[in-house]
Order: sequence, then structure tokens, then C-alpha cells
Amino acid sequence: MKKRFTALYYSFPIQLVIIHFRSNLLLVFLWLLLFSIVAGGFARNMGFHYLFLDPEYLGHVNFWSFFIVGITFGIFSVAWNATTYVLNSHRFPFLASLNRPFAKFTFNNGLVPFFFTVFYLVNIVQFQWYNEFVADYSILFYCLGFLAGLLSMLLLTTIYFQYTNKDIISYDQKKRLKLSKMLKSLVVKHRERQLQLAKHDPYKDAWRVDYFLTETFKLRIVRDVRHYNFELLERIFRQNHINAIVIQSISIAALILMGALVENPYFRIPTAASILILLSIITTIIGALTYWLQEWRTLFLLAIIFFVNKMMGLGWFYYANKGYGLDYKVPPTSYTYAKLDSLCNKEQYLKDFNNTEKILENWRKKFGTSRLLRKPRLVVICTSGGGLRASLFTMQALREIDKQLNGKLMKHTMLITGSSGGMLGAAYFRELYHQKQLGTSVDLQDPIYLENISKDIANAMSFTFIVNDIFIPWVNCNVNGYTYKQDRGYIFEQQLIENCGGLLGNDIAYYKEPEEKAIIPMMFVTPVLVNDGRQLVISPHKVSYMMRPPFLFEVEEELGEVDAVDFGALLENHNPYNMRFASALRMNATFPLFLPSAHLPTKPAMEVTDAGVRDNYGVEAMARFLTIYRNWIRKNTSGVTIIQIRANQKISKLPKRKIHGLMDAFNPISSILNVDNVQDFHHDNSIAYVKSKIGYDKVDIVRFMYSPSKLDEKASLSLHLTQREKNDILSALYLEGNQESLKKLKESIK
Repeated sequence: MKKRFTALYYSFPIQLVIIHFRSNLLLVFLWLLLFSIVAGGFARNMGFHYLFLDPEYLGHVNFWSFFIVGITFGIFSVAWNATTYVLNSHRFPFLASLNRPFAKFTFNNGLVPFFFTVFYLVNIVQFQWYNEFVADYSILFYCLGFLAGLLSMLLLTTIYFQYTNKDIISYDQKKRLKLSKMLKSLVVKHRERQLQLAKHDPYKDAWRVDYFLTETFKLRIVRDVRHYNFELLERIFRQNHINAIVIQSISIAALILMGALVENPYFRIPTAASILILLSIITTIIGALTYWLQEWRTLFLLAIIFFVNKMMGLGWFYYANKGYGLDYKVPPTSYTYAKLDSLCNKEQYLKDFNNTEKILENWRKKFGTSRLLRKPRLVVICTSGGGLRASLFTMQALREIDKQLNGKLMKHTMLITGSSGGMLGAAYFRELYHQKQLGTSVDLQDPIYLENISKDIANAMSFTFIVNDIFIPWVNCNVNGYTYKQDRGYIFEQQLIENCGGLLGNDIAYYKEPEEKAIIPMMFVTPVLVNDGRQLVISPHKVSYMMRPPFLFEVEEELGEVDAVDFGALLENHNPYNMRFASALRMNATFPLFLPSAHLPTKPAMEVTDAGVRDNYGVEAMARFLTIYRNWIRKNTSGVTIIQIRANQKISKLPKRKIHGLMDAFNPISSILNVDNVQDFHHDNSIAYVKSKIGYDKVDIVRFMYSPSKLDEKASLSLHLTQREKNDILSALYLEGNQESLKKLKESIK
């Protein structure tokens, strides 16, 4: 028994696993990360595991989507094997005496990739069966697609190394390697230095290995190679290393060139494939740093980080995302408090106030002005953020509400506000309604629109990040007459526009006339400025009245601080209404890291991020608008109905205080501070203030909230939804609480 254990322990596969944990821990961590993602342990609430278990390609999950994931997993496996071969082959000199040494190394180094493959396939079967309701034969094709992609990539690399790598039999000792000067300086000299250091005991770093596996799964005893010339063995390894470095370099160069093809849908590979490509790049970089720098790699990394940080501060190695359609060629506008104060002085305030009041009057005319007619109910819609979950739930809620109101929802609605994903759904529904008003054949109840708004956006965005953004964007794109660099922000917009059939591809000015005539509701898009936390109010109209608290200009006292910015007024010299509406929606949904923060042409530059940072529910802008126009509302309407569409519950179970780690023990604030709850508390006060100004009996609030059918299976906060999640989101509107809200709404709006 002991002899068998010793033989197993000193087998080549086991020794490779041991050496990885001892010397290549960073590379092992990448595998652990992959296992964690697939198992749902890493970023589960963001739906990262769905990206691997339900990959989409060209809008479908099928054989080819898994085939592409299989190819990229093959690339990652090759990068893993090539890197570890370069780093560790010198510890196993017996390899150089074998036929096809790299192939032998790869085969014996396959324990981790093999176990991950089995683990991944098992999770695919479980996930597709439970979440996507896929038939048995389809799941089988998915698994075969992954394996076919993996084996195809392994076959290609095997052929490459078969015809380029040398072994001790085929290598002519007298033949010199024909290398370029650069490779000689990098590889040959590096190995020669190591050779000189090792001459006194060339096998001192060799690890004990008694057995290895051949490609036909046969066990072979390791031969003693001490009688071979050490320089010959080193030369064989050197030549193998060069081939590994060449294929890695070609792969990275190919990725950079693919950045020019991201607008082509056929090159928007599944997000899982993009992640695997990124891990391949990281593997190669870690291997290169370890190989060349060895003990100095940590200090070198710190020096590089410090250098890049300094250079970015000077404008190097840095690209600032832009609002597509804005003119960045004219001198930037000064962004100072004095400038903001001048934009909302009393004269401008009253001018903009009166212009919007005319829009209100046009809205009122739609219902007739006879005194015998009942005054109409004014509706405002506030929708929350929450990725595609919020987009789909908002779209479903608006469709169902409109159906119950016999198509009168948009007619009664004066204003739409909100954040992130919810505003994507609301903007799409509003534009569909607009197209219907223009005479286009649009059925708002057609389920195709639900399918469109819930289509995957992650693939195009993640692929662009891998092949373009991490190397600094270099491909140009033209939008509304101006040229910009193409990055994941641009591709996000393009994918959104494509998903919605091109309906959200207009500029902001496109909505000026239909809003003025009250053909469609006004919409305030309110992202947040990273610089100072102020809201940026994006509208096709001047809205300086939104820049100050609503009690201003009523008494001759000191004015309150400007806490918001009128986008059009501040950037008047930069053609602001030429910016496409999709850019405004993207700024409003700029979840940190996933999307780049847009920089506006001001000095200092304003950096724009997700509206949810300050107001995830659109209540703040809504409350300010209603309070400002409270007198007109009291006079011309029967009251206000606030429709709030939320991608989460209003009141959740009180959390228990738990210490999960060292940081929680020393920083309890991080455990108890809940941004959503804090905003909810603030918003309840804002709504109460609106009621106190308009009348407690004149303001109703009706909430529609997404709640999962199972508490532990809430739809993920991501840009990709599974079929089970879509079904869960769509069915949430038929829960008892939401049905009660529908009844209340029908009684309020007649």
C-alpha cells in the first residue's frame, strides 16, 4: 500500500499539481476563480455564473455559443500549459529526453483542466435543465459544442508544436538555432545566464518524478538523464520556450487587431469566452514576469503601477469616454459654482419655468377644457435601476398598466424619471408609443418588445473590453457628425439600439417637439456627477428650475445652493442636443467598472456615473418637479398619481448584525449602511413634502414591485437574464400586491 502511495505521489501529474501550489499560486488562483464563477460563488448576485452556463451568441444559446466558449477555454488551457512549461520544465530535465516533450508535459499537466471540464459540464446539465427548461438532446448538443471547441483548439496547438518543437532525437547538436536578434537577446542570453549559475550542479533544482503518463494513458518509468549533456537539454528547452512565447505573442496581437471588428455582430462572442481570453492574457503576463524577473517581479509590478499612475495623471495611458454627439473640439466650458449660479438666476429660472408650463398646458388640452368635464389625473412614473431585471419588469409593468387603462397611460403621464435599467425599459416603451402616435403599426402588447428589452447586452460590451479597452481604445467611430474612440460604452449603446430595433438611436433634439406638444411624456435623465455629487438633468428643454430646491424665488431671501446641473444650458456651446439619447441612457446606467464614466467637455472635466448613486428610484427629480408646479397642478388637475416601478421590495426583512471578517469587526459601518434603505427613507420624506404642498388627498402613490417566486432565487443584477429569470420577472406583476396596485390605479385614473 505504501509503495503504491509513493508511486502515486511521485508521479508526474501529482508533482505538477504540487509545484503549482508551491510556486505558481497566482496561476492557480485563476483556476480557483473559474471554479468559483461556475459554482455561483463569485458575484452570484451579478449573474456571473449565468455567463458561463448560459452563453449567448448572436442572440441564441446553442451549439455554436458553447463551441466558442470551448475554443477560448482551449486557448486558456494552452496558455496555462505553455506558461507553466516555460516556468517549470527545467525542474524536470527528463522531459528533454522524451519524444514530443511539450506534449508529454501538457498531458500530465491536465489534471486541473480535466477536473474543471467535468465540473463545468455537470453544471451546464443541471443549469440548463432547471433554469432554461431545455430538452435532453439540446443539453447534449451544448456539451458536445463545448468539447468540440476545446478539442479543436487543442488539436491546432498540438499540430503547431508537433512541427516546431524539437526533442533529443530530432535535434542536431551541431545545428545552431536561427533566431532573430530580439529573441536571442531575450531568450538565449537569459538561459545562458541560468546555465552558468547551474554548471556546478546542473540538476540541483530537479524534482523527483518516478512515473509519467504517455498520450495513450500508459505509465512509463522516468529514465535518468544525468549522462546527457546539460547544455543540450537546456537548448531543447530553450527552443520549446521560444515556440510557446511566439504563440502567446501572436494571440495577444490578434486580440488587439480584433478591436477593429467589434461592431460586427459575428465577432461579439459570449461573455464567458471574453473572460477566458482575459484570463489567458493574465496567465501569459504572470508567466512572463515570473520567467524574466523571478524574485524581482513584485517590485517590478509595484514600479509599473506607480509609473502608469503618474503617467495617467499627466494624460498618458488614459482615455476618457465621451458623450457621443457632443462637440469636444471647441474650448471646454468652465465648470465653477459661479457658472452654475448664473445658469439658474431668477430671470432664466422664470423663462424656463414658463416654457415648461406651456408643455403642461398642451398636456391639459388633450383632455378638453370644458368646465363640465372632470379634471384629468396627472401621472408621473418613477422607475428604479437594477440591470436588465429592471428593464424587463418596467416594460412589463407599463404594458400591463396601459392595458388595464385601455391605452390611456401615456396620455395621462406628464413626466418619467428613474435610474439605470428601469429607464431603458421606460424609454423603449415611450418610443414605441411615440411611433404609434406617428401612425406606425405598433401593438404595445406584442411580447416581442419584452424579448427585445431583455436581450443580452453583456457579450458585446465584455468582448470590446477585452480586445479594445484594456489596450486603450484605438478604433474610431463617427456619431452625429463627430469622431470618437470606440469603447465598451459605445458598443453598449449600439447593442441597446440594435436590440430595440433602432428606436433608441435618435439624438436628444428628436424628442423636443413631441414633448413640447405633449405627444409623449417628458423624460428627465439624471445621472450623477462624480466630481461633486450633483445631478445632471438631461432633457431636450432648458430646465434651470431643476437646479435649485423648489422653495426658491418665492421670497426675497438668500438662495439655496445649486445641487443639480442643466445639461443643455451648461454645454450650450458644445451642441448638447446633438448627443444621442442612448448616450444619456447609458450615462444614467453607468454601473462602476462595467461601463466607463463619460467625461463632458468642461474644465475641470465633469465625470458622469450611474443615477442610482444618488437616486435609484427617480423620486428626487419627480418630487422637485411636482413641488415647483404645485399651483398649476392644484388648479388644472384632479390630483397626481405617482406610479413607482421597483426592481426590488420597498420593505425588506431586517438584517441581523453579523461579523463576516476582520474588516467588519473594525468597521461596522460597512455592514449596516444600506444605500437603498437610506434613499428610501429620504424619498418617503420627499413624497410627504409633495403631499403637503399639493394636498394630502390629491396625491396617490401606487407601487409595482418585483418579488421573486422563491426568496433565494431573485433575478440577478446583470445584463444577461436566463429564461427562468425572465419568466419569474414577467409573472411578478401577477402577485397579489401588484394586482391590488392595478385595481387602485384603475380607480384613480378614469
